[in-house]
Amino acid sequence: MPALRAGPDDAGQHRWAVLAVVSAAQFLIILDLWVVNIALPALQRDFAPAALPDVAWILDAYAIVLAVLLVPAGRVADRTGRRAAFLAGLAVFGVASLGCAVAPDLAALIASRVGQAAGAAVVMPTSLGFALAVFPPQQRRTAVGIWAGVGAVAAGSGPVVGGLLVESSWRWIFLINLPIIMAAVAAGAAILPRRDAAPSGPRAGRRTDLTGTVLVMGAVGLVCTALTQSPRWPAPRTWLALAAGLVLAAALVVRIRRHPDPLVSPRLFAVPAFRAGAAGLVAYYTGFAALLLSMTLLLTAQWHFSVLQAALGIAPGPATAGLVSLVAGRLAARAGSAATVAAGAAAFAAAGAWLLAGAGGQPAYAAVALPAMLLWGVANGLIQPSLFACADAAPRAELAAGSAVLGAARQLGSALGVAIFVAVTGSGVTGGGPAGLAGLNRAWLVVVITAGATALAGLGTGRRPAAAAVAVAGTGTGAAGAAAARPGVPARARR
Repeated sequence: MPALRAGPDDAGQHRWAVLAVVSAAQFLIILDLWVVNIALPALQRDFAPAALPDVAWILDAYAIVLAVLLVPAGRVADRTGRRAAFLAGLAVFGVASLGCAVAPDLAALIASRVGQAAGAAVVMPTSLGFALAVFPPQQRRTAVGIWAGVGAVAAGSGPVVGGLLVESSWRWIFLINLPIIMAAVAAGAAILPRRDAAPSGPRAGRRTDLTGTVLVMGAVGLVCTALTQSPRWPAPRTWLALAAGLVLAAALVVRIRRHPDPLVSPRLFAVPAFRAGAAGLVAYYTGFAALLLSMTLLLTAQWHFSVLQAALGIAPGPATAGLVSLVAGRLAARAGSAATVAAGAAAFAAAGAWLLAGAGGQPAYAAVALPAMLLWGVANGLIQPSLFACADAAPRAELAAGSAVLGAARQLGSALGVAIFVAVTGSGVTGGGPAGLAGLNRAWLVVVITAGATALAGLGTGRRPAAAAVAVAGTGTGAAGAAAARPGVPARARR
């Protein structure tokens, strides 16, 4: 297949091929966050005497580093070119995946997961940047819907794929990445545009805000550490770490508002739809992590399903998400993003409430777990495309950076969700019994609360039909064009 050598017009001739390549990479990156989920009991056995807070870092290390590096990586990609960044990120991800597969101990596995996250941080924003750049405005919502739908299926199918592979060995979870990455690199080198409109002018030479990056890492790391370790730490140490993380977060906000070229441009948050999309993703994925982990432990620890049986029990969720995401873009175009997110949040809250009301120590898959998985799949398919479509509000020169902020919001929610799950359930949840079920009930309450927060954030994505918003975006470049036609957007967003 010939490489795309010119600008967006030539790229448009192969836009669906470009979308296929970047969606495949997106699938792999999101899958690798959640594919480890169902392997946690096996990892605890292999790395005994590891407890749940120990092996939870296999999930949280990936999510935290990915959340922290997404924004600076997106800015680098905007400056150097998305194609080179995308291919380099895939290569780093592949090498780190091999490191995970051969890790001799838990510390080496967590370190390799950090390497995976570093490569993924480059790939994710560039993938959505390509999906937006090669499509005309009237097709962007469809493209983003497919891209986000792939991510939704990947996140939900992580335990399914993991369950199939763990039957042989948890190391296959990472080895399976290698042939997929090699194929994606080869396809990307042939298909992706060689000139992808890296920005020029006074903003092109801007440097990464290292101080801001350190503040993000410190804030997220300390908060998640405090929550994850709270079952084992004395209360004063937990509160001290949590307070320190919140202080660093406040310092980051001050720096973003006052620094001439901060890690995250305030212009991105000047558009209400973009701001709401980021907040909604944090809220939703906090509950998403709690639901996915709790469902895995309900099936394995409480109901004593095998890993393969648990994987198949979770499968209806991602399957439903994949089907719903195909029509979510059209639904948002007719009803509006706010209504679509609200409908998804209602389904998500219903999934948590159904588990709260019906789950017990005796297996009841058809009556309890299956309806919850189907409701969760509907929520996934409706919420993600609508919230990620807010990336189109970003200025065109900052597509990767804007995409990175939304991706970081998703990963931040994932990291917080894992940490909150460990905090509210305690280390004993993996042992089953009444105490473990009580912990799972607290996790499902978190799901219901975060569903309400997601719906509230979704109100800011716009009450008008989403198709109108996309049409408006086409009158300018990203947020600038959209802001010019929206009376509610501050004048500084129009510049």
